[in-house]
Amino acid sequence: MAIQIQLRNDTAANWVAANPILSRGEIGIEIDTNKMKIGNGTNSWNDVAYTGVDAAELLPLISYNHSQGVASDTWSINHNLGFYPSVTVFDSAANEVEGAIVHNDLNNLTITFSAAISGSANLS
Repeated sequence: MAIQIQLRNDTAANWVAANPILSRGEIGIEIDTNKMKIGNGTNSWNDVAYTGVDAAELLPLISYNHSQGVASDTWSINHNLGFYPSVTVFDSAANEVEGAIVHNDLNNLTITFSAAISGSANLS
């Protein structure tokens, strides 16, 4: 026998208009924004903070964009991501280019090119 669990849900506008007090631990989901709140049994909807991670907050934790303004055949990049990211490099004309990538450690890498170039590197 399958068990179905359904969480309390509505649109953001309806949540704001109704402004209910969610029970302690009760989850309310905004079906149009995919945001959610967890009640504390005391505060109304409009006074409870959203829970979870916003994509805008997550992106800097998993990606880094490096800008190389001065042409060089070796780029040293300190990204502080804490992992070995994939790397895509573009020259100053926005053409994708290849270079030899060495991950020095979890937070630093070096890219070596056959000629000096400027541009950007997208790490993720």
